[in-house]
Amino acid sequence: MSRHATFPEKSVGSERELLEAEAQDTECGWQFRGWRELGIGLFWATMRTVIFWLAMGLPAMAAEYFVATSGADTNAGSAAAPWRTIQKAANTVAPGDTVNVVAGVYAERVTISGKRGTAVQPIVFRTRPGDSMAVLDQTGVTPPAGSSAVLSMVDCDHVTIQNLEIRNYKTTSDTRIPMGIWVRGAGNGVRIVSCKVHDIWQSNATVGNFNANGFGILVAGDAAQPIQDLVIDGCEVYGLRTGASESVAINGNVSGIQVTNNRVHDCNNIGIDFIGFEGTAPAGTMDQARNALCSGNTVWNIDSRFNPAYGGNFDAGGSDSTRSAPGLYVDGGRDVVMERNHVYACNFGVSIGSEHFGRVSSHVILRNNLIHHCHVGGVVLGGSDPTQNGGATGCSVLHNTLYENDTTGFGGGQVSIQNFVGSTTLRHNLMVCNSSTAQFVLKDNTTGSFSPNDIDWNLYSGASATAVEFIWDGTSRATFAAWRTDSLQDANSFFAATPGLVGPSLNALAPAANFKLTASSAALNAGNPAFVPQPSERDLEGQSRVVGGLVDIGCDEWLSPWQAWRDSYFSLPDGGPGAEPMDDPDADGVTNFMEYALGSSPVSGGASRLPVVTRAGAGYRFSYRKDGAGLVYGVEKSTMPGGGWVPVVEAEQTDGNGNFWRDVPLSAPLFMRLKVAWP
Repeated sequence: MSRHATFPEKSVGSERELLEAEAQDTECGWQFRGWRELGIGLFWATMRTVIFWLAMGLPAMAAEYFVATSGADTNAGSAAAPWRTIQKAANTVAPGDTVNVVAGVYAERVTISGKRGTAVQPIVFRTRPGDSMAVLDQTGVTPPAGSSAVLSMVDCDHVTIQNLEIRNYKTTSDTRIPMGIWVRGAGNGVRIVSCKVHDIWQSNATVGNFNANGFGILVAGDAAQPIQDLVIDGCEVYGLRTGASESVAINGNVSGIQVTNNRVHDCNNIGIDFIGFEGTAPAGTMDQARNALCSGNTVWNIDSRFNPAYGGNFDAGGSDSTRSAPGLYVDGGRDVVMERNHVYACNFGVSIGSEHFGRVSSHVILRNNLIHHCHVGGVVLGGSDPTQNGGATGCSVLHNTLYENDTTGFGGGQVSIQNFVGSTTLRHNLMVCNSSTAQFVLKDNTTGSFSPNDIDWNLYSGASATAVEFIWDGTSRATFAAWRTDSLQDANSFFAATPGLVGPSLNALAPAANFKLTASSAALNAGNPAFVPQPSERDLEGQSRVVGGLVDIGCDEWLSPWQAWRDSYFSLPDGGPGAEPMDDPDADGVTNFMEYALGSSPVSGGASRLPVVTRAGAGYRFSYRKDGAGLVYGVEKSTMPGGGWVPVVEAEQTDGNGNFWRDVPLSAPLFMRLKVAWP
């Protein structure tokens, strides 16, 4: 069978007969086996044990403070007598303390300086649980000269900023750098979680002025010791004017970075950037953002067309030549994994290079990302100028789906290889060209170095293999065959008339689900048979990357519903210990196959979704779930246990939410069962 088969052939027959659920009429009413009651007893015993150990392990209680617009800084900071300003709380907190900011608008700038929480007792600033988001607002406030932020964190350890909104910090002066959140100095364990940052504006209108800067979130490791174990997660950053700077930037001596599950959109320059070699850190230190994970982010509408720093103005003017902002950027960073991100409608999807001559971004992995409908190009590697910029080395572009980038027809193709790119691979990518240009991989220089088949196992679509443009070492090739011969690349790659995506509307606003593979896609099983994923590697949706021993091309791995179910619980789409159809890992008496059929968990115990029988008028109602895609369900009855089964002929009824039932006339004795099988 193919590697996407839903079930091992040899076992289908036996499972069809064994996977049954029975109920019988007793003097006590319709019941199932006694193990259900036992399971509840075990659950409570387990909970008592957990509660006991939690009580034994809790540290000493720390303080919990409150800030409200109705408070006063002379108060005690309690729920009944809150402080008025967040700054008062920032000056007061100690390790383990939590500051609850009551919903409201706070017209203040806050600096948290030298606060040292610990991993066990962090310091937390958050909107009070249950409230709408508390807001730090700078409407009408002119930033002071130099750099300043609505919320600054300096030399902090284990401080968390959670669920706060920061907005409206604006200037027209290029001597002022407004920021939403600014983390600097050194420290460990800073976390920015579920915050909203918007309308931070550097509105200097001088064309070409690269001294005009602003940031949504800036983390600047500017000390000899690094900022370590940084987390920016679940935030929304939008509506920014950043001049020549970035929406979210990690710059300088910063190591151990997680930028995950954020939404960055509608900004007039770069989305998320990992930066090095700008002199942010002192001389002789590690002036590179490094050891970073950039995952699960959605980035869209990043466009510098109307940014004065690049030749436009804020409302009109500008041209496609001023569109230079990538959604994701590694500019001199190293050891960065960028995976499972969704980037669309940006000037470029992703850029990996260096703006400093003689310097490179290194060991960047770009994998399992969806990048589509970007204005100028999809993925850009290396430096744009051979005399001013650096490049990229030791990088990998793997398992990405690049769909109809270069929407303006400017000529950036799906992948553009610029200057000083070496020791870099591009494999298992699904590339669908923009039909107006039919451009795929463009290497318009001779400054880089590629070994044969560093580019390989890719699928190209959206054009004819004899009416395309590839560029290698500055020379254009108009056919896929000529490209392969002259470049010594793509020996195992191929063209497909259609990519086989779910669609059908695959425009810039289409959800990521539309770019999933269909069961008949040419990308299925088409990757290198020798491919072995990294231990943490998953596809765009978080599914296993190899199924049945083979890997698909692009960011999506196609799994049948049964495989996807097993993968979600066991990370074993093809089965294995605990994941076989007849296994019962939670020992609740229900096999994995029946858990799948009934839509219940195979690992949490309990039997709440088993069929039940109730009285219905003068008869009985047999109720059950039908949650397993691709399965055949039947209800049977008998006048004796274990034999004489015949189908129930009464009509099946449903509430449209996966609940089904049959109403059966009274008959005694009566036994009923739900039978589930593969078709």
